[in-house]
Amino acid sequence: MIRLISIFFIKKITLIIFLIILFGNTKAQVYYVSSSQGNDQNDGLSIESPFRSIDKLNSMEFNPGDSIYFKSGDYWKGMFWLKGSGTFAEPIVVDVYGGENRPIIDGYGYQASILIFNDQNIEVNGLELYNSFSHLDSSVITTISSQTPNMFSVGPNNTWTNVYTACVIGDGNNGAMQTFVINVTNLPEGGANYRVIRTVANENWYFAPAQSLSLGLNTITVNSVDFERTVKFQFSTGAVEFDAISLNSEEMYFSGGVVKKLAGYGGVENSWGSGKNVRFGIKVVASTKDLENFLFKNLYIHNIFPTPEISENIHLGYGIKLETQSDTVSGIINTISNVKLLNTTISETGHYGFWIKSLGLNGIDSIKNNQILVENCNFDNTGGSGFVPNKSENVLVQNCIFNHTGSSIDDRMWKRGSGMWPFDCKNVVAQHNKFMNAHGPMDSYGSHIDYGNENVVFQYNYSYNNEGGFAEILGDNINCGYRYNISVNDGYREDPNGIPWNKKGKIFWVSNYCGSNTVRCPNTGTFIYNNTVFVNETLNPEIYFWPDVGDVYVYNNLIVLSQEGEIISTLLENDQNELYISHNLFYDSSRIDLDSDLANNAIYVDPYLLNSDYLGENSPEAYQTQNDSPVIGSGFLINGSADTTNYILHNGGLDYFGNIVSHNIPPNIGAFNGTSNVDILATKLDEIKIYPNVTNDFVNISINNYLGPIKTEIYGLSGDFMGSQSGDKLSLKSFSSGIYFCVINYRGIKKILRVVKL
Repeated sequence: MIRLISIFFIKKITLIIFLIILFGNTKAQVYYVSSSQGNDQNDGLSIESPFRSIDKLNSMEFNPGDSIYFKSGDYWKGMFWLKGSGTFAEPIVVDVYGGENRPIIDGYGYQASILIFNDQNIEVNGLELYNSFSHLDSSVITTISSQTPNMFSVGPNNTWTNVYTACVIGDGNNGAMQTFVINVTNLPEGGANYRVIRTVANENWYFAPAQSLSLGLNTITVNSVDFERTVKFQFSTGAVEFDAISLNSEEMYFSGGVVKKLAGYGGVENSWGSGKNVRFGIKVVASTKDLENFLFKNLYIHNIFPTPEISENIHLGYGIKLETQSDTVSGIINTISNVKLLNTTISETGHYGFWIKSLGLNGIDSIKNNQILVENCNFDNTGGSGFVPNKSENVLVQNCIFNHTGSSIDDRMWKRGSGMWPFDCKNVVAQHNKFMNAHGPMDSYGSHIDYGNENVVFQYNYSYNNEGGFAEILGDNINCGYRYNISVNDGYREDPNGIPWNKKGKIFWVSNYCGSNTVRCPNTGTFIYNNTVFVNETLNPEIYFWPDVGDVYVYNNLIVLSQEGEIISTLLENDQNELYISHNLFYDSSRIDLDSDLANNAIYVDPYLLNSDYLGENSPEAYQTQNDSPVIGSGFLINGSADTTNYILHNGGLDYFGNIVSHNIPPNIGAFNGTSNVDILATKLDEIKIYPNVTNDFVNISINNYLGPIKTEIYGLSGDFMGSQSGDKLSLKSFSSGIYFCVINYRGIKKILRVVKL
């Protein structure tokens, strides 16, 4: 018996030792990397013994729970191809140690600064990424001195050590213009100078002033003359490194080098990692399986441009791209899900800031990337749009700033783009964002809804000074639109050819465009309601709905126009459209040429905005209404469904400022639903009470501590004067059913109260 127990314990101990060895080998590791203090011969397992290079990391495959910490403030060149997947519970984490300055990974001409290729459950935090250097390996180095005496001759003295001869008298040049271009890749300490020397008409020498060489392309031009001459370029040192020289557009020297590649990556479609034609800060590729669980947080991604010499690809730079590759013929379907982009700034990209793109799934609506969150991010001066989700569902974008999308501050930029636009997406909510200063000859709205979407709502956003306009909705969309947004001075673009209803800026634009000029696709359930729009006197954006756009619901929009300025044109085509339009306010209405459909139940009174600047204040708070505004409680009641995604029959319950919007009581007109406490039988503003405010005939006026004369002017909902009455009792017996505004005059004070006549 004792022997059996001993054998049992020996076997148990052996099993425990085996399990310790087995799971001990897969224990998560923390790796440290420092370009300033590291060595690739170190084990990388402590701050005292960090790795040094990206190459070292690229040689490794990481396991669930592993962390890679880059030293604060250090700098690396190249593409970090992060190999290995975590699990949901134990992701692989890339982060920072040793300070508050971001570590920098310069993609240095590779396709991306960070590549994730068919791996998942990964977090990347706290880094700075950029990528705009040449895709050619600069290891092939030449200097002026090493090309002397072949391309250059020895200079006349120690001040001018090397000379390049462009032309000489008698070579047939006959005084033509000389253009010498040298691409400098490195300068010696202290820099280097050049100067032009040339002969003049009497063949004496002219010595031009010295000029400094700079890194990159240096172009030296000597204008043409009508006599023969000699032209030379002198250089102060032979230690100038360069990779290309041309004279009069003829290539004299081009090092060429080799394309930067990472072994094993991607094949032809990805140029083996080369960033010749297209660049990324971060690229995630799903080509062999579905991928999930990515967190990108607190990143600074900027200056993402492909090799600038390739003119046809100058704009193909993207901050982050999620790319899925599918082949439905062979049954390969791949998606990316559960992605979070948080607290990140993306700026100065050739094209989009953040792009989700699915390849090989055209025409398939049932397969989409899923669960995308973009929160507290800043998209600034992106060459194209800030965020473009494609074939994605359950997308939430909130508390972000989109500023100067479609930027042109760099010639390599696309120069066109709305702040955000979903394409072929489902269940997208964009809320509490700022869309400002979008630029471009087309689109370039604060945000727009492209085609093929379902259940997309832009709500509680602030839209300011966007060239294209405020709200753009294309075709083949279901249940998509805008509500409770504030738009200030959007739509200043003029059509370059003066064509009406074309490229000119617009307040609202609904079309049925769905990717072809020959096929049109109407929408179902388009909505635009409870938005506040301000247009100053310098702008005159249009309102335009195409024919055959489907059913459109336009309610409770408050549109305020500065009284001066050009007339604003509107056109709602009626051919095959179902338009449900009511309770929109236009003030000053003399500045807008209203289509008859927009005039349906329209209101034309002053809404009493807090804004006091006729040019428009750049502040959402300025577009609330005063307590005595006639818009209070005057809107069309939107209700009838408990489904919060049925945006036409469910009003969302909140306004732009977080005030409650009732499902039973008519709302305000516009994006602000704030008011004093409202009783259906009495409205109290300051010291005045009018009761009942829903009546078949009489209403009473009560003013605390006042027994003097009262005079009341009564106006209809459209601003029509209905008459005046004196005293503390008003009769509406002869009035038709509807809403009326009572302007009560007493003690030199005017107050506006609302009455409903049954």
